[in-house]
Amino acid sequence: MLSLDWKDRLKKDTVDFFERKLPSGDYDIDIIYNAYPERIDGHVPHAVITFVGKIIATKIQKKADQYVGFLDYLITKKGENGNIIFAHILNKSIKNNPLFFLPYIEKTLFSLEEQKTCNLIINKVFYPLFTKNPEQYLDTIIGWLKKDDEILTESVDNILKKFIKSRPDMIKQIFGKLENLWLYASPQISKLNVHFLKKIYDVDRDFYHSIFANYKNTRNPTFAHILCDAIVCHSDEIQIMVDNWSRSGNIKLKKIGQHGQKILKKQKRK
Repeated sequence: MLSLDWKDRLKKDTVDFFERKLPSGDYDIDIIYNAYPERIDGHVPHAVITFVGKIIATKIQKKADQYVGFLDYLITKKGENGNIIFAHILNKSIKNNPLFFLPYIEKTLFSLEEQKTCNLIINKVFYPLFTKNPEQYLDTIIGWLKKDDEILTESVDNILKKFIKSRPDMIKQIFGKLENLWLYASPQISKLNVHFLKKIYDVDRDFYHSIFANYKNTRNPTFAHILCDAIVCHSDEIQIMVDNWSRSGNIKLKKIGQHGQKILKKQKRK
């Protein structure tokens, strides 16, 4: 918990940084919070970084496109603290100017090498935009997935599962988009679809079972693999489906069916 004295000092120093340092290209934001005396595992507490991030975000948000150099510096040079401040700035800025900042965010996301950073930006910057207008930004997500970036795909996996818990009415629409990726699904895309199907079971079991019913005669090993790994319950219809696969002359499909039989056997014991 920040004391009032430290809040006042941090606010004053942040405003000073914005007014005097940024215009001259001095981006070393550490000067604002390095004087804070307390440390957690040797690091300035996140509460301090978040407080500074929110203040400077308020200052920059309406003209953030003029500070791209500073934003690039935060995300590439300042480690975790820079990532947090970057996310707070973009959280506000993208709402004011999505046409400029969505392409910027996309470029940033595809350059990241750490899952934690990608998760932070997706959750703090893109997710609020997506939840406000999912129909508009769903195609953006699908476009990202088609590029098959492993780190970004995992972050998208997480937000889609979170999203349908609060918006079950969007399940069919999102599934339809993801289903179109099945034919040439990479291992990463297959994994995302498996996770999404499992989450569907938690939210809408009737629709979950309707998906399996729709694919009961499929002989495509990729489709079968996704469906098999997404089995979370036993049903007679799913049993018939995997039994048919297990008798296939296609070796790959046969192995998938045999794996499905083992999963169903465990489910029956529950």
